[in-house]
Amino acid sequence: MYPRDLLESEVKSRGEIKVFEALRDGLSDEWEAYHSASWVVRDHAEGAKDGEIDFVLCHPDEGIVCLEVKGGGLECRYGEWYRLENGRRERMRDPFTQAIDHTWALRRKIDEVDGWRAKELVVVHAVALPDVTVHELALAPDAPREILLDRSDVRDIGPAFERMLAFHRGSREKRRPPGPDGVAMVRELLAPVVQIEVPMAERFLEEESALITLTHQQSVELARLRRNQRMVVYGCAGSGKTMLAVEHARRLARDGRKVLFVCFNKGLAEHLKASEKGSGVDFSTFHGLCGRLAHSAKVKLPHFAKGEEPPPEYYGEVLPNALVEAVVELGPQYDALLVDEAQDLHDAWYEALTGTLHDDAKAAIWLFMDDNQRIYEGGFRAPPAFFATELDVNCRNTQEIHNEVIKLYTGEIHTRVLGPAGRPIEFMPTDDQARTVAGVLERLCGREEIPTQDVVVLSAHGWENSAIARALPGRFRLTEKARPRSPSVRFSSIRGFKGLESPVVILCELEDLDEATKQQQLYVGMSRAKNHCVIVAPNPPGDGGA
Repeated sequence: MYPRDLLESEVKSRGEIKVFEALRDGLSDEWEAYHSASWVVRDHAEGAKDGEIDFVLCHPDEGIVCLEVKGGGLECRYGEWYRLENGRRERMRDPFTQAIDHTWALRRKIDEVDGWRAKELVVVHAVALPDVTVHELALAPDAPREILLDRSDVRDIGPAFERMLAFHRGSREKRRPPGPDGVAMVRELLAPVVQIEVPMAERFLEEESALITLTHQQSVELARLRRNQRMVVYGCAGSGKTMLAVEHARRLARDGRKVLFVCFNKGLAEHLKASEKGSGVDFSTFHGLCGRLAHSAKVKLPHFAKGEEPPPEYYGEVLPNALVEAVVELGPQYDALLVDEAQDLHDAWYEALTGTLHDDAKAAIWLFMDDNQRIYEGGFRAPPAFFATELDVNCRNTQEIHNEVIKLYTGEIHTRVLGPAGRPIEFMPTDDQARTVAGVLERLCGREEIPTQDVVVLSAHGWENSAIARALPGRFRLTEKARPRSPSVRFSSIRGFKGLESPVVILCELEDLDEATKQQQLYVGMSRAKNHCVIVAPNPPGDGGA
């Protein structure tokens, strides 16, 4: 079952829970069932359309079943359907028509998968009325008793499924069941998993496999909400927000939409551009987007000499205003907008971004937020009309890292950690941070055999102001860009590495952190480590030992 258990807040009726439990407990393990399966189908003439059905079931030797569920009291009079509630009748759509429509939508979605044709597969529909008893009567011309599962059928769902499938199949049936490959195709279509490359470090492989499984589960959960056009996704560091945001951006792009993905970290934007090349998604930092579109629209911007740092108002006001001017000149550019680390937005920046959309009233806008990482004072809050969901499982860090990171977390989400235990964070007080960092690198990348590209050194300072970056002793060198299979290790400020991750993080020069954002930056820095974290800090006052 996808998911294995339901929350009552996720279902439309108690009857839906009854059917969920019956399918889970009454069908053989060869059946795969997807609750609230949703998709987007794009018609060249009418554009994109959302599809959703209560359950899709798939069996390699039987077929694919679209099951519509209607709970509560129902009445069918002369082919018209009514919901009975508190003594009142309310007209409702024919559930069999709904099931047929959703089945055809799923067929069209299957047709989009290379090598598959839905008309060649056994793809059928059925309707479950789990709260009522229907006798051997046809309710309407499109509602034969054989494909209807009532209260009694749900209690013994196996034979009811056999009856329903037998009715749909003819004696000279030419359609074929999906087979194992078809089951895998449906699983990828309705509950896609994200492929994550496993690092080379042998010690981390087992941990990485467990973290990958958690990430897949998060992806499946969020995929069920993809039909929502306005979403705000909350989660702490390590909950997979960036990965899930990228995955949803890919889905939208595959459906023919022009997608803008905005983040606030230049390093993350460059990483995504390189790793997602060919996805059709436009990855950009917010200020990079402002400058790029302003240049295209010939909007004049202030000039700064090389090495001259622009004043804060250049980023806070001048560039966002230039984006607004550019959109007036160029017109809207995108069909969908995703913002990672949206807590760093300002209200005016958000309005400027929505101006880039062709239809800002209906376009898909998804915001991914972690209030605990607000290290660029933005004060942004998601619009109240947005549907909110929470990622409450840490799927990046080991338990040891998470348990230390969560001490710095001040948000409202109660985050669970289900990953591997890992090892305690190393705290190394010293009078010579550069030499200690060099020794840690020698140990980890030497006898521990961790590849240098799996390690990053994070500092309170950027490259130009870091004493460790300029004068690291030993055979390893620090560099601003990772170079695989070389004695160089990536170096970054904590701010500059926000949104990224590494199997190993070494934190140093933390005594120079800005007091106003010290806790938030420590939270960001420590949570970047997937498997192991080392903190190198000065000896406490009066302690002469190294």
